[in-house]
Amino acid sequence: MMSRKSALFTLLFLCGLLCLLLLCDKYERTELTFSRESGFYEEPFLLELSAPIGTKIYYTLDGSVPDKNAFLYTDPIVIDDATTHPNVYSMRTDMAYEITTNDIPYKQPDYAVDKCTVVRAVYQDMDGNYHDLKTESYFVGYGGKTGYSGMNVISVVTDPDNLFDYDRGIYVFGRNFDTQLDEDGNHIDMTENFNQHGFLWERPADIQLFDADGETVLKQSCGIRVQGGGSRSGLPKSLNLYARENYGMAKRFYADLFGTGYMADTLTLSAGGQDSVAKFRDRFVSALTGERDFCTMNYEPCVMFLDGEYWGVYWLTERYTDTYLSHYYDVDRDNALIVKNGRPESESDEDWAVYNSMMNYLNETDFSLPENYESLDDVIDLQSYLDYYATEIYIGRGVDWPGGTNEAFWRVRNPVNGGKEYEDGRWRWMLFDVNTSSLEAENVGDDTLAFAMEHSVPFRNLCGSDAFRQDFTVTLLDLANEIFSPVHTEPLIQSHLALMTEPIDVHLKRFFGSDQPYRLEDEMTNIRTFLANRKACITGCLKEDFGLEGVLAPVRIETTDTAAGSVVLNTITPTFDEQGEWQGEYFTDYPITVSASAREGWRFAGWEVDAGESHEYLAEASVKLSIPEGGLSLKAVFEKEQN
Repeated sequence: MMSRKSALFTLLFLCGLLCLLLLCDKYERTELTFSRESGFYEEPFLLELSAPIGTKIYYTLDGSVPDKNAFLYTDPIVIDDATTHPNVYSMRTDMAYEITTNDIPYKQPDYAVDKCTVVRAVYQDMDGNYHDLKTESYFVGYGGKTGYSGMNVISVVTDPDNLFDYDRGIYVFGRNFDTQLDEDGNHIDMTENFNQHGFLWERPADIQLFDADGETVLKQSCGIRVQGGGSRSGLPKSLNLYARENYGMAKRFYADLFGTGYMADTLTLSAGGQDSVAKFRDRFVSALTGERDFCTMNYEPCVMFLDGEYWGVYWLTERYTDTYLSHYYDVDRDNALIVKNGRPESESDEDWAVYNSMMNYLNETDFSLPENYESLDDVIDLQSYLDYYATEIYIGRGVDWPGGTNEAFWRVRNPVNGGKEYEDGRWRWMLFDVNTSSLEAENVGDDTLAFAMEHSVPFRNLCGSDAFRQDFTVTLLDLANEIFSPVHTEPLIQSHLALMTEPIDVHLKRFFGSDQPYRLEDEMTNIRTFLANRKACITGCLKEDFGLEGVLAPVRIETTDTAAGSVVLNTITPTFDEQGEWQGEYFTDYPITVSASAREGWRFAGWEVDAGESHEYLAEASVKLSIPEGGLSLKAVFEKEQN
């Protein structure tokens, strides 16, 4: 018979064993885990993988989804600088045509491109089922590498077959292109895999985005598609990223990527389109015109790695979706109608009807009748239209704009009476894809005003109105005198050079070889030359195409104290120099409007007006003034309020 002491000991032992079993059960792994998170590490390390007891772990290092044919995990994985590993995807020759739009031949890199280690792993249970696919990207030894300072880094990981498979790879020419020949045995355009569109050509991927300090900003599963028009045929290609619940239970990219609080549902990794060297024009024009009355996108610079290999310099950008409109314009997503490239995005009969009604109105109305022109602003946001067309024409857009391509606009489907500002049902314009033919020194003299009238029926029809020609001329000169003046353009050019010179040098070497003839500085000189000469060219076009009879005359504005209040000239707020002065040029055919408002503690006393031999003092805060041939000088007088 067991003694009382033995019984007590046995009881305590059993209780301890039970607690231990309960504790083990509590802490038993229920998912696949990595001992290190994605990120940047200066020293090599051993990566340990763990999974539930009784399961097997399989992993890959090439971006493919692991299965029983992958590596079986038995020992920690050595993670070091993967750059010394052989180039794989960058050596393919089936991704693009030989020559870019800049006439630079592509070259496979003859050196080891930078790489990161991509580890994808799953665990297999005792029934043979695979669970918990996880993806991590490790960058080792990047502290001293060139081309990354100040740049975000994004790792895009997808099964290589999603990109390069002969039948379903979205990045290659593919079987259809090789086999579908015309009667003369020639390849048929647009049959390439990379030129296919729609959800059927979307592929699953994992992305990890790191900021300039190497900190993780975003880590998410998503869908990817090739993005763009003609640029799809080149290298590198732009990609659209789609957040969908079927990829990772998230409808948005839950990170404030642009510092605006916007959680996007769709993003673009833009390679610059036709602007393949500077990668600047889209972002440049958007940054300059961000306060104008049309939609623009925000941009963040990044270096992309595709399945672990360096893939060049990109801009991470927003895309125009109902989610974008909901955030920035406070409209109901379900009530937002977007038309792009001549097609409503929803393709519904109702949206086609709304769109066609607007186009018929713009095409067929006689706007030379003042009453018709006055009613125009009930259908479209007229200043939005003026700003948009004036911008596109000033920067020299042609070739693929206007006339349906690369033009977009939006409105709410169902106007809300007494609703918020953007629920009025008027159409508003959206700026995108200005990288073809724009801001090119060789095109500085192009009459893009005449080109726009030739290729856009609504614009040509509107130009039949005297009032529209006046509004357009004033708006375009506002842009020329202020928005595209050196005080705004040069800081953006300088900041782009400071940030991008080294990254783009690395990028160009990767895709075009060490001896490629172009450099970022050359492209910036090209843009500067255009900007320095464009105003004189486009004002000549205005005079000829619109039949203006006046002359360009200087308009000078001065303020007694820039801290005392603000001045508005037509549609701009002039940027005064250190002496409180500003100068522009306007045609004498049309008057200008100036307004002044005082800040707290000040009062606006009036305008001192010097129009050649005429001198007067005007007390009104807002005045409309004709411009004599000798020019016009104004001084906004502010006075301190007396206590």
